[in-house]
Amino acid sequence: MNSAVGYLVVYFIVIGGVILVGFFLHLKKSKVSGIRQRIRLDEITVLIPFRSEEKRLGDLLKSILNSNHLPKRFIFIDDHSEDESVKLIENELGNLPFEILRLPSDVSGKKRALRDAINICETKYILTWDADVSFNSNYFESIELLEEADMYVLPAVLIGNATSELFYELDFALANALNAGLSGWSRPIFSSGANFLFNRVAFHKVDDLESHAHMASGDDTYLLRDFRNNKKDIRLESNLNVAITTETPHTFKEFIDQRLRWVGKTTDIGDSLATLSATGQFAFAIGFFGLLIYFLVSSNWVPAAVLFSVKIGLDLVFFFPYFNRINRLKTWCLIPIYELLFPLYSLLLGILMISYRPKWKGRAIQSNKS
Repeated sequence: MNSAVGYLVVYFIVIGGVILVGFFLHLKKSKVSGIRQRIRLDEITVLIPFRSEEKRLGDLLKSILNSNHLPKRFIFIDDHSEDESVKLIENELGNLPFEILRLPSDVSGKKRALRDAINICETKYILTWDADVSFNSNYFESIELLEEADMYVLPAVLIGNATSELFYELDFALANALNAGLSGWSRPIFSSGANFLFNRVAFHKVDDLESHAHMASGDDTYLLRDFRNNKKDIRLESNLNVAITTETPHTFKEFIDQRLRWVGKTTDIGDSLATLSATGQFAFAIGFFGLLIYFLVSSNWVPAAVLFSVKIGLDLVFFFPYFNRINRLKTWCLIPIYELLFPLYSLLLGILMISYRPKWKGRAIQSNKS
């Protein structure tokens, strides 16, 4: 029983401090100070790379058409699409301030696509989206309430429709809750290119593409690293008014492929804070299930029940404020089930990392470094 109590005390202090206290520190940081100027829409160019997204562009185009205000312009970057994506964009957006940039035959991939587009931009800020996102009609009005900074990690909320997809959504939301907590204490450890705002001049000063050109995905997190290494002003927002939503993966294979891509780029970046966070999570998970199995095997039912129920209860409390802020309490309720599945999920990822290499947009994730 003493070992269970000791574990729970340490868990309460460490995880409660990082997730719960860190989240409220993040909210405090997010408050407008009134000292700096606010971001203006006529200083924003939105970049949307796409590759054969005809069936997934509908929500994005509808959101743009329903927006109360618009930025300076939109640039859609066509990465050699093989469907009618271009025609769909042109037909739907009509006379709105947009253009389509087609990549040359010898250029491909999201990273090159974004840089080709940034090179023709003149606005102070660049906002990147994925082609399958949607957002509220007051999104751009809310962007104008943000104070000027070098970079904003803006919220991306994954929405699951089928029951299994709710667990994919939960996995991503838990990671975002951790990211918000860490940003409250120190800084975010990852970002999403689906909703990413940064200063164009600062980008040109810090961009280190050659260090990660061998990775097909992950431009967002690598760029976050470059801004961080150059001590730029990086802020994280969790306000739903500046959030985009997108669907979760629809199959277990898609989900695992996505997570392996994220793990791969996180490992490649070598962020000490991200590594410490992952190591801490793994250690607490091993400690929890190790103690639980020990109590069950030795028929110590009371300590097992106390450990399990208190641990789950603490997690529900720690993560509630973040899930409430993103309005996903239905998903939050699945945390107890998720925690029972987490060891198997982590073991599977560990095994697949050894030999399995997922592809992204039909291309290998990682090429040999030159």
